[in-house]
Amino acid sequence: MRNLVLTAIALFAVAVAAPQLLDSKIALGPETGAEEAPRIAAPARARNDWRSGDIRIRAKADGHFYVDAKVNGRNIALVVDTGASIVALRESDARRAGIRIRRSDFDAPISTANGTAYAADVTLSRVSVGAINVRNVRAVVIPDDRLSVSLLGASFLNELRRFEVSDNILVLEN
Repeated sequence: MRNLVLTAIALFAVAVAAPQLLDSKIALGPETGAEEAPRIAAPARARNDWRSGDIRIRAKADGHFYVDAKVNGRNIALVVDTGASIVALRESDARRAGIRIRRSDFDAPISTANGTAYAADVTLSRVSVGAINVRNVRAVVIPDDRLSVSLLGASFLNELRRFEVSDNILVLEN
């Protein structure tokens, strides 16, 4: 129950910040200084640093770390959220990953910016970011209208040897 409350708090914080994130203009890159029309930022691809085996992900202009992960073998765009205690998938992303949720599975109450929502507890058979693979990852599925972007939280990150942020670079080491 304690983990569920912590998850709800983390999801609430993301839900409050997400609309501003999605409505802001996204910089094309430091070289151009140009901006494009508002849209969801394309996820950064994790890059494998062959010298150390670390995965390094540069923060986007909005300060968030986006990754193309594989969830149960399917590509899913996620925002790395070190403050979230658990991986949280939008219902549409969960379906894409082969997870079938019935309405009756949404039985765990959580607080969001849009009020109370109900999440479904699931276990993901595998989550991969670059060459890093974590099996049996605890997660929740949240209806799309209650979560604007899926989150890569501590139920994945805590399985790594280390993760740290320095100079706008997130390092994941397995």
